[in-house]
Amino acid sequence: MSNLNKDAEYWSAPTLGTTDYFNECSKTKLGIPLNFKGKQDAFEGDAYAGLYLFAPKDYREYIQVKLSKTLKKGHRYRLSLSLSLSEKSDGAVMDLGAVFSEKPLSVHTKRQLSNAMLSSQVIKTTHAKQFSSNGFYDDKGDWMEVELDFVAKGFESNLILGNFKSNGGTKYLDFNKNTASVEGYSYYYLDDVTLTYLGPEYKPNQSYVLNHVNFDFDRFELEPKAKQSLADVYKYLKKNPNLKVSISGHTDDLGSEEYNEVLSSQRANTVAKYLIMLGLEKKRISYTGYGNKIPLDSTLTDKARRKNRRVEFVMTKFVDEE
Repeated sequence: MSNLNKDAEYWSAPTLGTTDYFNECSKTKLGIPLNFKGKQDAFEGDAYAGLYLFAPKDYREYIQVKLSKTLKKGHRYRLSLSLSLSEKSDGAVMDLGAVFSEKPLSVHTKRQLSNAMLSSQVIKTTHAKQFSSNGFYDDKGDWMEVELDFVAKGFESNLILGNFKSNGGTKYLDFNKNTASVEGYSYYYLDDVTLTYLGPEYKPNQSYVLNHVNFDFDRFELEPKAKQSLADVYKYLKKNPNLKVSISGHTDDLGSEEYNEVLSSQRANTVAKYLIMLGLEKKRISYTGYGNKIPLDSTLTDKARRKNRRVEFVMTKFVDEE
């Protein structure tokens, strides 16, 4: 028991709480499906973690992992996982949270990692974010799948999971109807932790430069990375049918004013056509070419000119008049 740090590669406990690791290969009380807390098959693969989300005197256990890459500022992500309440638990909770930090945490405590304690750490952390819940996590037979969506601040490189609230602040369902002076236990199996990238977070009435949509000189074809950026925009518009998008194309200072207006319009039109090809309705998109009238960088260098050969967009409220 208390073997997570030793036996699970990449995963660790950020506090003195003794998080457990279960595996089908175990010949002791840490096996799958039978173990010292009950019986449960793995949701996926042949292993899962086990930890207390509620215990006497605010005792808590957590699990943390270093992310493969730092999250992007202003971009949206979805964190999901599966959990199952162990048979030997005295009760269930509906409080499960996630904290992101700049580096792995190592906190000398066995109690809850409150927001106040997290704020006092030298390592930068977010406040705890709560997973969605329609009720208590009280299923002892099947896995319960939960998720939360969030926008990254840009420093998140490490993930910590657990209950960040005290016993007094935790919603707890007591199966055994213990007296108020007797605190029970809620022990959960944890599996299938997944972090999914959802794309940038766009605010209405704000201008954005499309990532990677910087055209070669005198060209208006889309490069592969540009198509991925446009796919992110399309997914966001599809998810938000109350928004429409206005595309603006821009050139550098080389060439005549008339030619640049035509070229910038072609660039904006290329982007609009690609969004329509992905599935966006024509009535939700418009485009305009501004030539070289609105440069991002007015220095006459090759780097500045490449930056100015761009496409921008603004999302605004959409009212379907049909």
